[in-house]
This record gives sequence, C-alpha cells and structure tokens, in this order.
Amino acid sequence: MKKFFLSVVCIVISFYQGQGQNEGNNENKHEFRLDALEILATPSIDISYEYVINKFSGAGITTYLSLGDTDNVFPKYAFDPYFRQYFLNKQDFGARGLFVEGLVRFAGGENETDIVGIGSNSLGTDNWFDIGVGFVIGQKWTSQNGFVFEISLGGGRYFLDDNDNIGFLKGGILIGYRLF
Repeated sequence: MKKFFLSVVCIVISFYQGQGQNEGNNENKHEFRLDALEILATPSIDISYEYVINKFSGAGITTYLSLGDTDNVFPKYAFDPYFRQYFLNKQDFGARGLFVEGLVRFAGGENETDIVGIGSNSLGTDNWFDIGVGFVIGQKWTSQNGFVFEISLGGGRYFLDDNDNIGFLKGGILIGYRLF
C-alpha cells in the first residue's frame, strides 16, 4: 500500500510541476495581424497570417489590397509568402523578438502608358504582374494573453521587368492577436 501511495504522490507532483512550467505561456500557433500604418497612410489594407512553427521560426502569408486609385509606385494587389527566423528569444513561448524574414512577392497593378494615335496623344493603362524576392527585419512583442505588436522594414527586387518599378518596400506597424 505504501508503494502505491508513493507512486500516486510522485505522479501528482510531476503532473503539478509540468503544469507549473506552462503557466502563463501562450502556446497558440495561429497569428493574425493588420498593418495600422498602411490603413492610416494609404487607402489600402494589409493583412498577415503567421503559423508559429516553434519558438524560433514561423511561416505565413501577407495579403495587400489597394482600395483606391494606385499610381505606378504601388501595386494594386500583392501576396507575400514568407518565412521568419527569430533571434534573441529569451521567453518560454516564442515567435517574438528580433526577426529576419525572407519573402517571395507576387504583385500586380496598372501602369499609365502613352497611346499615340492619329492626330492625338492620350494616356491609357497597361496591367502588369511581377514576381520578386525580398528581406525584412523587425521586432515583435507578444503579450501573455495573445496580443501582438510588430514594427518591421525591408524591401526586395522584382525579376520579370513587367512594370516600371525594379524594387519594392515592405514594412509597417502591425497589431494583431494570436489564436488557437
């Protein structure tokens, strides 16, 4: 009977210690963010989703959609699949802190073109699509209850030369929440 009682006590203590180590940890893996700077500065929306692979890395996709008239500088839409590596992460739950992100950008938009006709010059639009590669560096803070704040800046280069721009900038001030 003493051995049985001692075994039960050891199991309960080990279970309690295991629970104590996870207290306050946010082990949710799905994170959604919205770029607040993009919404305030331009008539566009930038939504990001990240799957937390482990405390040192994550992968996701960012979707950009312009809600107004664009010029040749900004795309009408962009999809950026990315992979992130986190550094200097001293917390029990990860995917936060200093990060470096590698991405591939699929973007499209419109360019104004000169249409030379008989007796008159006019402007027209030409649709473009391009693929680029880029890098971003940033910092992400995550609270224990799942709220996320992130600042990032980076850029990349297009490769198909289908538009007037040879490169792009990426970054912003993002707020979000880490779910399930």
